[in-house]
Amino acid sequence: MLLDIDIAVCLHPWSWLGGNMHDPVLDIITQSLQIKDYHVFRYNSRGVGGSSGWPSLTGFTEGKDLEAVVDWSLRYVQSHATSNAAETTVTIIGYSYGSLIASLHPLMQNTQIKTSHILISYPLGPRSYLTLFRSSTYASKLRELIRSQDSNVLIIYGDQDEFTSAKSYESWAKELVELRKDAPREQSQTSGHDLEQGQRGLTLLCRSGASHFWRGRHGVWLSEVTGKWLR
Repeated sequence: MLLDIDIAVCLHPWSWLGGNMHDPVLDIITQSLQIKDYHVFRYNSRGVGGSSGWPSLTGFTEGKDLEAVVDWSLRYVQSHATSNAAETTVTIIGYSYGSLIASLHPLMQNTQIKTSHILISYPLGPRSYLTLFRSSTYASKLRELIRSQDSNVLIIYGDQDEFTSAKSYESWAKELVELRKDAPREQSQTSGHDLEQGQRGLTLLCRSGASHFWRGRHGVWLSEVTGKWLR
């Protein structure tokens, strides 16, 4: 029997403020992934822990690093598979600053590999400062991703986020939903787990009372909804 290969690559918060692959929110997400038998890859971005190099100020170099990590992860898992896979999927998961970098990763082109994105606590408020005033580039990349007919995106945020106001998130979410409505309709992909505002491959979830850091019962909720959304 052919088995599916499901790969997840996780990105941590901003390294300039101490972010690393051992972040507690990534621990929460990893638990959900492992229950679903995902191959989970967490790594320190450049200049963090044992990783070589120096962190960039724009995040663009980290975006290229992510593409290299995804390519390596695919080759590694496929080389250790005991048989051909029925289907291969890659889910790019970014938390906080990591969600900015995750949004740069393009869909797999000219391949049967399905790509999904999970963006947690996307730092909309401080985006410009975190990217050396390249906010417009990140906004454009996210719009491009949302509008793609093959994209499959889960966005999760709390209405008590310390860095982005609930009002800003609400306006942003409405904008993304409208973008998705305008996406080409041919062969559009949906997640199959439309939880609240889900629409044709875009699912937006706002957790009442949750902060940027997903502590306590909010972390439990984050684990549960992520697990439901994953295939």
